Amino acid sequence: MGDIFSLDFIVWCNNFFKQIRESSMKLKALKTRLYNVMFHTHTVSGIVISFALFVCFYAGAVALFMDELYQWENPEARIEMVNPANIDYDKVINIVEENTEVFDKSMTFGITPPSKTNPLITLYGRGENKKGVIERFTTVLHPSTYEILSNGSEANTHMASTIYELHYFYQIPVIGVYLSGFVAFFFLFAIFTGLLTHWKNIINKFYAFTSEGKWKQIWTNGHVSLGFIALPFQLIYAVTGALLGLSILLLAPSAFLMFDGDTTEVVKAVRPDAGIKYDINAPLADYGTSFNSIYKKVNSAYPENNITYLYATNFGKEDGTISARVNDYKSIGGSGIFVYGYGDGKLKEAIEPETTSYAKGTYGVLIKLHYATYGGIFLKIIYFILSMITCYVIISGVMIWRTARDKPTYTNKQRRFHHRVTKFYLAITLSMFPALALIFIANKIVPLSIEDRVFYVNSIFFLGWLILTITGLFWNNYRKLNRNYIFLGSLFGLLIPIINGITTGDWVWKTIMSRQYFVFSVDVTWIVIGVSGLFICKYYLKQNDKNEQNSKTSHTYIVKEDNIVEEN
Repeated sequence: MGDIFSLDFIVWCNNFFKQIRESSMKLKALKTRLYNVMFHTHTVSGIVISFALFVCFYAGAVALFMDELYQWENPEARIEMVNPANIDYDKVINIVEENTEVFDKSMTFGITPPSKTNPLITLYGRGENKKGVIERFTTVLHPSTYEILSNGSEANTHMASTIYELHYFYQIPVIGVYLSGFVAFFFLFAIFTGLLTHWKNIINKFYAFTSEGKWKQIWTNGHVSLGFIALPFQLIYAVTGALLGLSILLLAPSAFLMFDGDTTEVVKAVRPDAGIKYDINAPLADYGTSFNSIYKKVNSAYPENNITYLYATNFGKEDGTISARVNDYKSIGGSGIFVYGYGDGKLKEAIEPETTSYAKGTYGVLIKLHYATYGGIFLKIIYFILSMITCYVIISGVMIWRTARDKPTYTNKQRRFHHRVTKFYLAITLSMFPALALIFIANKIVPLSIEDRVFYVNSIFFLGWLILTITGLFWNNYRKLNRNYIFLGSLFGLLIPIINGITTGDWVWKTIMSRQYFVFSVDVTWIVIGVSGLFICKYYLKQNDKNEQNSKTSHTYIVKEDNIVEEN
């Protein structure tokens, strides 16, 4: 019975895809003028944002596992998780207040309860120092002893957060996040123009994929076929990336058109908790509710949801509030926010999971779609694979642009320019692989106790990336450039579990035996990546490129830095 069902299913699939191919043959092609406009628009928009878009997707792919990476990057977090319902959050606040001079509880501060990925307690606060300057601080505490593990302007480890910030270009002051939003917006533009360009033959090109022939054809086949596979995923990220990166600019027109310029009303429609107005001069409350009571209220009302963040504004004052964020990490609408008054403990605003209005739930849905926090670890793995496919689509687009211009119709000066641009793009993007391995190594070789540790780790990462990029500019052969970066990244990757074992004593076999699955997974992943990369390099070193040899039957123009050499 099972065999018959399987056979019927295969036949049905075959007929289904056959109908798709037949239908695609009936699609009408764009008119010549419109096709040329779409084609050149797609090419220009794609080449302008290509390296920035690659950084967004590559760093974003790793940032998907930011929570899962925490125990690996911070050995102090490799402890047994304490039930977050048993934590005394008011005690945490008192301990931090006693040990931090700049803690001002009237300003917004928040606490992250223990979780499977991060079993430590983290308090984020701010206050005014002796010079009258507002300072932010992060305090990390042990969940059982309430011992302060670190306390300062930032946590002692920041590796995964650095990668996360990179995909938003936060390292560029003020305008970084807006740049990422514009990149996502133009990516959406490139998707639609590319879809219209290949509309007529997109299905046929998908089935005609081959790794044989001239390089231009190989790049084109991969660009179209893999781009078609990842199209829904790319649309999601183009839309959510643009909305999250340009949220302020997008909300401003709505404020002027609908609320007479009052941006608070627009924010309140999307995030009710963010639209509440507070009086900094409000009098102190005689009696107030506690963090512990708010946690118990929310936890009892939504026992299947995880309370991911507790935060307060104007704490201790009559108009103060205590809020809680929840997430079930399963459904796309399973997140919510609850805002309680500090004085009376009554619910003031709420975004209830799965039952809230469209306007209030939109922001939460965008967050879940963008960060893949609604389908567990397997969805993140799928997102990661699709992100890597998108990175290939971006690189193949650059190579198509390059090979299409390596013709006698272009002058030597033009072809040298095209070669330099391509080499520059490839050096920036491909060097991210070994640079990413460098930040993992730096996270282990820089001691946790050293002051300004995050600065040193980030410096090794960004300076290493810069040096790797500059080095790549001296490799004129694209094949050599690609092979060398794969080799360096693989070599660094294999060093990561070794250095982790030496510095922490948590070798791969120990972490699996002690059920430290997150630490074990990171080390094993780098071993698999390193071994696979070395095998690829071996293939590159020994394999003679048949496609390149075959293409030399016609005139091939090899671009060098100073001249153009014609080969027969």
